[in-house]
Amino acid sequence: MTLRISRRGMLRMAPGLALAGCSSPPTNYYRIIPVAGAVVQTAPATLGVRQIGVPGYLQQNGIAEPSAAYQFATSGNSLWAEPLAEMLQSVLVQDLTQRLPQMTVSSSSGMVGTPADLLVEINVLRFDPDASGRIVLMAQTALKNATDNRFLATRTLQSSAVPAGTDMPSMMAAMSSLWAGLADAVAAELARNSAG
Repeated sequence: MTLRISRRGMLRMAPGLALAGCSSPPTNYYRIIPVAGAVVQTAPATLGVRQIGVPGYLQQNGIAEPSAAYQFATSGNSLWAEPLAEMLQSVLVQDLTQRLPQMTVSSSSGMVGTPADLLVEINVLRFDPDASGRIVLMAQTALKNATDNRFLATRTLQSSAVPAGTDMPSMMAAMSSLWAGLADAVAAELARNSAG
């Protein structure tokens, strides 16, 4: 038996065939999440976390992927759930709140305007994978007296982590762990200044 389809029948079928062949993978949205750390004892105080500084090349929706030394690549279907700077600030507030039970920690850009005794400022220099897939975090941190804006401590921190796998959830877990490590360093600095 020979099946014959008229030209008109082919034209009717063509749009459906085109759509079936061109479907793209679904877009997935990812976020960095808080990771619990060691609790640090400090004097009671209010702590304000300023807006996180993020380099321009990371201020985009696409999540960075490993690429060559002079290239920067992002995933077309893996996007940040919110702007990276805002996400990092929110997660840092949560990480520090868990680590510093004697302190009231809030975001300087949040809706709750609590006057702060101390300020934490973070300038991210790098937070993306290198060519091998290792996540590299480099950031400058500053602790300030909120009353006179005087610097109490400044540091440049660098750390890295190899994700457990090549999938995006593994990358998010590694980034969350690195950001929590930065929170540990900030909490330790606050404890030293509180003791002094």
